[in-house]
Amino acid sequence: MKVTFLSELTEQTLLRKLQRLAKGDSLRARLLRGGAGSLIVKSLNAVIAFLLAITLARTLGAEGFGVYSFILTLITLLAIPAQVGVPQVVIRETAKAQSAQHWGRLRGLWKWANRYVLMFSLVLMACAIALLFLRPSWLYEDRWNALFAGMLLIPVIALANVRAGALRGLRHIVIGLLPEKIIKPALTLVLILLVSIFSYSHFPIEPWFALVLHMGAASLAFMFGAYMLRKNMPPSARQVAADLSARRDWRRAAAPLAMVAGFQLINSHLDILMVGYFRTDEEVGLYKVAVQFALLVIFGLRAIEQVIQPYYSAAYSRGDAAQLQKIATASARAMFFLGVVPTLVLLVFGSEILGVFFGNEYKAAYMALSILVIGQLVNAAFGSVVQLLNMTGNEKATLRGVFVAAICNIVLNILLVPSYGMEGAAFATAMTLFLWNFALYISVRKKLDIEPSIIGSRLSRKQC
Repeated sequence: MKVTFLSELTEQTLLRKLQRLAKGDSLRARLLRGGAGSLIVKSLNAVIAFLLAITLARTLGAEGFGVYSFILTLITLLAIPAQVGVPQVVIRETAKAQSAQHWGRLRGLWKWANRYVLMFSLVLMACAIALLFLRPSWLYEDRWNALFAGMLLIPVIALANVRAGALRGLRHIVIGLLPEKIIKPALTLVLILLVSIFSYSHFPIEPWFALVLHMGAASLAFMFGAYMLRKNMPPSARQVAADLSARRDWRRAAAPLAMVAGFQLINSHLDILMVGYFRTDEEVGLYKVAVQFALLVIFGLRAIEQVIQPYYSAAYSRGDAAQLQKIATASARAMFFLGVVPTLVLLVFGSEILGVFFGNEYKAAYMALSILVIGQLVNAAFGSVVQLLNMTGNEKATLRGVFVAAICNIVLNILLVPSYGMEGAAFATAMTLFLWNFALYISVRKKLDIEPSIIGSRLSRKQC
């Protein structure tokens, strides 16, 4: 009798089922092991990020936390063009090179990627320095000091993402996640707490100093990640010379991916920048807390996406459409159901939770939080549409969809944020998430004949 994976779970305990499935070397077993490890890392990251947000919000106050969040968002956006789409190329091409055992190509890819990204990082740092000298009206003293203190994060963020892409392409998913998702935020939290405890009576922490501590933690995490990549490099790759013959192909592939990644991050961070530009730093701090909580809804989505990208690439290169559908359906349903519980909790108890953890002044973020969590749950329901397109050579389709969403996001934020503040930003973000996912969903259906959402297909129901 053919039954689905979910219906089989009703016949046994979940633990016994997972233990049985995790054994062996089948696709499902590998996905389950990788997904479990990724989910654990993402869960720890959510906890650490939550504790860090609480610590910063209480230490800096709503206004200071707003300055910190605004400048860190600006730095993150400046790091987008510095990466020029290379991390996504590294994931895909590393998986291909490893499968084909083209070790010279693998070394050449990594060498080219680091040099290329470092060059663009230096250009973007020069842009940040120019911004400091120009000193526009919105970059007043507190923000100027914070940007000056944190601009060295641009190359660190960009190069760290290249290294993480290499590890993910090698299918070392958990190791690839550890530096940025665990070590960096944990070290930042420890440093903030230590300085707060031992120095608060002498001088309170300012936003610029919090960014200095963030920079120190990021640098240590980067060094650890570089060590782990060297340690996990395939032995055969150590003995060959770097083959750079495909660097033109890599550059061509990176161009649309760079734009996709850029528009994705614009869609993710534009709201904070708009609130910072049109409203007050205090409102930025309140809205940042709402955004942080809303991300709990998609921590499962992000964990699973880390695992499935190389599997999409491998299945597509073999021409295995059935496997693509199988992975897409299983991952979409897992993403959605992992987001349901935090959505319900935050909708029902969000105001009380904000007050307990951050203080009564942050209760004002509840309405924005409610709008954001609904938007993120819809995001999870569509499945991993971006990864499906990017890992199957359809970057241009992703670019078109994300570009349209970015334009809508900009227009909606400009129209809504000046009058409605953070609630307007939340609505613009939620609407953009829907438009973005719907456009990419249509592209997946047309180009791959795959049903990427939680709906699944008859084919996937028979095979899962």
